[in-house]
Amino acid sequence: MTSSIYIIGGPTASGKSDYAVNLAKQINGEIINADSMQLYSHLCILTARPINLQNISHHLYGILQGNQISSVGWWYEKACDAIQDVQERGKTPVVVGGTGLYLHALTDGLSPIPEIPQVIRQEVRRLAQTLDDKDFFTLVSREDPKIQSVLHPHDTQRLTRALEVIWTTQQSIQDWQKQSQKKLKLKCEYIILLPPRNILYQWINNRFVKMIENGAIEEVKALLAQHIDPSSPILKAVGVPELKEYLQASLSLDQAIALGQQSTRRYAKRQITWFTHQVAKSNHTITKVISRF
Repeated sequence: MTSSIYIIGGPTASGKSDYAVNLAKQINGEIINADSMQLYSHLCILTARPINLQNISHHLYGILQGNQISSVGWWYEKACDAIQDVQERGKTPVVVGGTGLYLHALTDGLSPIPEIPQVIRQEVRRLAQTLDDKDFFTLVSREDPKIQSVLHPHDTQRLTRALEVIWTTQQSIQDWQKQSQKKLKLKCEYIILLPPRNILYQWINNRFVKMIENGAIEEVKALLAQHIDPSSPILKAVGVPELKEYLQASLSLDQAIALGQQSTRRYAKRQITWFTHQVAKSNHTITKVISRF
């Protein structure tokens, strides 16, 4: 497929959704989700799923239930179908999100890694859920030493993927990624939003308070009442563990808010590192970096 699309990336709370809607208005576009948590039907508020759609069609939002698990390959196929559908109707696809591995699949291709068996996927996610970051990193590094120097201990998503792959194929994900990749022939306009960190962190803090005011606690309470498999990624969505502890009376509301804000800032920091790395190594794919707001 030869195509032209826009990609909007950046850390959480950087304004991607609003930017994408404004862009879509100008270019007769439709928006395709590239945020792994916004795939879920739960936590519309806490995952900052777009609410003000402004008559712009949005795709791949809220399409998974709590016990369903996506993968980069699964999302890639869904995104490709959505891109083709949007183009066939004479519109321009605008892919927006902060899940870097999803965007990397579109721009750099997808490694031909075999499908991960459900039993392995569930066990790996159970470990990622129950172990702290340091212990999980130690486990994955022991199973796949090649990732130790390239993945960060807090990068749970990529560590989870690495462990799934080594257990399924007995081959490092690093080796798979060196093989020829399944790649769309895309002409991309790739825009990255990177606000100054102090401003972004203030936006994060303010947004988390607003989420609480708008019903995030009730969302988490409803989610927990569904008795979702503990290995489900949705239970590790930023803010969920902290609000869960509040609901269990282990934290005060003020403590839960402060810790939720801190977790979100840490997540944003990892995203900033990832997107900055993309700019440094892939200048030929990045059309614009917006860092002044």
